Amino acid sequence: MSSFTSRSGSKIRPSISVLVAGLASVALLSGCAAAAEPAAAPAADAAVSADSTLFDMLPADIQTSKVIKIGTEAMYAPYEYLDTDGTTIVGLDPDLVTALTQRLGVTFELTNAAFDGLLPALDANRFDMLAAGYTNTVERQAQYDFVNYYKSSQGIVVKAGNPESIVTMEDLCGQPVSVLKASAQESMLVALNDGECAANKVDIVALPDNQTAFLQVQSGRVNALLVQDAVARYNISQQGENGTFEVSNTELITPTLVGMMFRKDSTELSGAIQAALQSLIDDGTYAEILDIHTLTSGAVDSATINGGIE
Repeated sequence: MSSFTSRSGSKIRPSISVLVAGLASVALLSGCAAAAEPAAAPAADAAVSADSTLFDMLPADIQTSKVIKIGTEAMYAPYEYLDTDGTTIVGLDPDLVTALTQRLGVTFELTNAAFDGLLPALDANRFDMLAAGYTNTVERQAQYDFVNYYKSSQGIVVKAGNPESIVTMEDLCGQPVSVLKASAQESMLVALNDGECAANKVDIVALPDNQTAFLQVQSGRVNALLVQDAVARYNISQQGENGTFEVSNTELITPTLVGMMFRKDSTELSGAIQAALQSLIDDGTYAEILDIHTLTSGAVDSATINGGIE
């Protein structure tokens, strides 16, 4: 299970619900919203101190249960992914959620489900919030609230050596390109087809998870993958010096805030999470978590709800 070292030098152990790997995998591959029911989260051996004032900001039902139900899709490293045991969800979001809930004085259940089923499950009140590396977009802000915790550009992933000489978004015109289904990156490609690529459209291959999207590049079925830059660089770094992929763009592509998502009627919960995140930024815990995952370049200075779209 993932852990990180606090400012006091002790370990923070995530209170993450463990899923049955086989059932979670079925949910991801089928593209449905269902997932294995999580076990109750154990009490954390907290190194981040609880703040009773922040606890009082939580909705009454969460104050009673002392559990926040969170949805994710654990195939989006480094934000969230399965550990080597195949069941434990690790990454930036689980570590950050661990610290947030410890600061709030509660625990959490983290459930793995298909990415395109997460928002419908949030709408249906199966989850209190989502932590899945969501890009903050105007379209999403119209229906949901974000607590922003990171900023990421986009990465164009190609085969090593970049055989198709793809460097810019416009270079994707006429190319088969894989992307995560229902992602902001899919929307970017759709917008590209409505604009610069209108006469020579991108062949958008939308897939249920990023692992499959990377494999499409490796097999040559597509010529590129559009994904968050942090995700692209993490996956490429795991391959070593003789890897299969590279990030081909040399300029930043639409650097955008990333956030945890909430229903519009969950203002008490989003407000409490925002305040807890700000406290972690102020005391340095947030920076230490980012450093563990080599993601300090996307740090935000303050916790915001929704925030600007760049």
